[in-house]
Amino acid sequence: MSVLSEAPFIVGYYDDAADASRLEAWQARLQPFLPAIQLVPLASPAARDAMAVTVWKPPIGKIAEMPNVKGIISLGQGVDHIFRDKTIPEALPVVRLVDPDMSVALGHWVCLAVLEKCRKAADYRVLAARREFRPLPQTDARAMKIGVYGVGAIGREVVRQLVALGFDVTGYNRSPRADDIISYHHGDDGLKLMLEEMDIHVCLMPLTDETRGFFNKSRFAQMKVGAYLINAGRGGHVVEDDLLGAINSGHLSGASLDVFEQEPLPDNHAFWGHPHITIWPHVAAQTNPQTASEQVARALVAFAEGTTPDNMVDKDRGY
Repeated sequence: MSVLSEAPFIVGYYDDAADASRLEAWQARLQPFLPAIQLVPLASPAARDAMAVTVWKPPIGKIAEMPNVKGIISLGQGVDHIFRDKTIPEALPVVRLVDPDMSVALGHWVCLAVLEKCRKAADYRVLAARREFRPLPQTDARAMKIGVYGVGAIGREVVRQLVALGFDVTGYNRSPRADDIISYHHGDDGLKLMLEEMDIHVCLMPLTDETRGFFNKSRFAQMKVGAYLINAGRGGHVVEDDLLGAINSGHLSGASLDVFEQEPLPDNHAFWGHPHITIWPHVAAQTNPQTASEQVARALVAFAEGTTPDNMVDKDRGY
C-alpha cells in the first residue's frame, strides 16, 4: 500500500442506505492513500468546498450547488442514480466502481438463485414447513440453458462461475462479441433466440433509456413456458405488473429479484409473499470500502490533477 497524495482533499459523501459509520469506514480506508482526506456529509456546510463527491443516490440538485466539484464517483457499479439528476453539469466526469470483490459477490448471488431454482429449494421449504420428508424429481441441470443479458465487467465473472458449475450459458450484448468461454447473441435476431431458447434469464444490464422496461409483457410472452427470471441489474429493467401477470398465468415459473422499481419495496407490493417470487433487498453485491478504496483514491487524485480517471463513464452510452 502506497501513499498516492498528501495534498488536502475535501470530499462530499452521500449514501442513501447507510449511516454515519459508513462514512467513517470510507475515511479510514482512504487515509492510507490520501492522508489529508476529509470526507464530509453532502448536507454539511463544509461540502461546499468539496473537490469531488462520492455518492449513492444523491439528492436531486445538491451536486449542482457545489461550485468546486471536479468529478463524481459512484459508490457502486451502476450510475443511473446519478444520471437521474439533470441539474448536474454535463462537463463533470463520472466514475463507476469496478471492484472484483463486488463482481465475485454478485456471481455468488446469481449462482445461488440459479441453484435454488434448479434444486427446487422453495418447494422443499414448503415441504419442510409441512413436515413432509419426501423427494421431488431432480432437474437435469446439464440440459438447462441460462441466458445472461449484459456481459461486461460483472457479467464475465458471473458467466465464469456459472460455467464452472457446469451450466450451458449464452450471453446477450447489444453489439457482437466473442470469447473462449461462451457464445453470444446480439441484435434483434439474437434477442429473439435468447428469449425463445433460454430456461433461465439473468439480467445484469446497465439501466439506460434503451434498456428501461426491457423485460415486458411482449418479451415474457416470447419466453418458453416455465422460464425463470433473475434480476440483479436494476428494477427499471422489468415492468413489474407484466412480470406478475406472466407468473400468475403460469407462463413463467417464477423470479428471483434483488432490485425493484421502488426501493425499499412498498409494504403493499404484490411481490411480497408471492410463492413464486424470491425477494432480496438489493444486497447481491454490496460495495466494500476495503477492496474499493484504492480505486476511489486514484480517481480523486485524477480529478485533482485534471487527468482522466480509470472507469470513467461514457455519458452517451449511459455506463
